[in-house]
Amino acid sequence: MDLHVIERERRSPTLHDFPYRGERRKCYHKWIVNVTPPGREQCLHSCLYCYARDAIYSHNKEKGMVVYSNLADMVEKELSSLALCPPLSISNVTDPCQDVPELRKAVADLVSVLTRWGVSFHIITKGDPSFLSEVEGFPGNGHFFLAVTIEGPPQILDSLSPGAPHYERRLASLRWASMSGLPVLVRVDPVIPPLWRSLFGESWLDRMGEVLDDCASAGAEHVVTSTGRFTSSTLADLKDLVRSISPAEGELMGREYSFDRSSTASGYMLQPSSRLALHLEMRRAAEERGMTYAACQELMPGQADTPGLPHCEAFPMPFSRRTGPRSFEPIAGCTSNCHVSCYGLSSPPCGRPELARPEPFKPSMLK
Repeated sequence: MDLHVIERERRSPTLHDFPYRGERRKCYHKWIVNVTPPGREQCLHSCLYCYARDAIYSHNKEKGMVVYSNLADMVEKELSSLALCPPLSISNVTDPCQDVPELRKAVADLVSVLTRWGVSFHIITKGDPSFLSEVEGFPGNGHFFLAVTIEGPPQILDSLSPGAPHYERRLASLRWASMSGLPVLVRVDPVIPPLWRSLFGESWLDRMGEVLDDCASAGAEHVVTSTGRFTSSTLADLKDLVRSISPAEGELMGREYSFDRSSTASGYMLQPSSRLALHLEMRRAAEERGMTYAACQELMPGQADTPGLPHCEAFPMPFSRRTGPRSFEPIAGCTSNCHVSCYGLSSPPCGRPELARPEPFKPSMLK
């Protein structure tokens, strides 16, 4: 496939938190760094359910993938002004491990900066992250984990993400991290019950168990699942897909997914009772295989998550404190889930009680 790549300097600062606010926020506070803008042109995977493609800020007038060529320099400049550094999440709007040389170079350059400075970061991918092994000192003195998205077995991937790496390649990414001694989780996300039933019938949960077997064998220690939060246009595409396999399940999907404003972001979601039942079954299955479990955003922590997790993604991802002109170290006892772990504390581990709130942090609060 011929791909036109446009390398461009980013002008605006990168430092910002997830926009979620309110007491239902489950995401810990993190610095979101995107290597490309969001949008259809920026990702080869072309997943049917893509959360970024319909965002109001994702319209791209140019034909081609835009890669921020100066991202590492920008982040380094921003790091130099901080006293506290949140854990970073690399490229939430497009996959940072796509097989595109210009994109991988931008990601490797960014990871090199984070490794040298000793801050915490993680990557979510459906691709091959093994090129990060070539970054000197990776992952550094900060905390790191890899998250690999595997929506289901090959038949599900063929339906939802046919342009993304296939099933065995994603399991290989789990193995790479595990064999490298890196914490690794799997995102079985989204799980769309009507699609699973249309492909596998009433035995679909048995197929899910086989996927979890494969993930556990490949080294996954934790499972995160959602049942999807879709726009009306994405829901229509998904219903058409399910209807093409099973007209009856396509009709059921129209009743099982309805508009919901109860979580941190609105969209078409699985009915609450079905959602809870699915997550409880998924938790049981994950824990039977030695993994912990969490639902992504769509339930409160006590409803279906494994008890005792610091946050949905399980692995410790603390804020870091500056220790020198170009160095940070993780803050002991910090979870970055400030509004939960440090609520009401006058002396939290970071020394900044004003951060213990569910609203996104302001960059000025970290200086």
